[in-house]
Amino acid sequence: MARGRTHTDFLVVGSGLAGLTYALQAAESGSVTILTKAGVTDSNTGWAQGGIAAAIGEADSW
Repeated sequence: MARGRTHTDFLVVGSGLAGLTYALQAAESGSVTILTKAGVTDSNTGWAQGGIAAAIGEADSW
């Protein structure tokens, strides 16, 4: 790991889905540095079991 001063236009803290999505968008406007844990894959995004909740069955209710 290099130590010293680095110039960046955008500093993104976190390499989860939100951070990487923002980094991709910010990269269109300047340089981006991503500050993360030990590795890019060390985030909770991989563990997330998100989805869309909807009442679609007869037994479902809001």
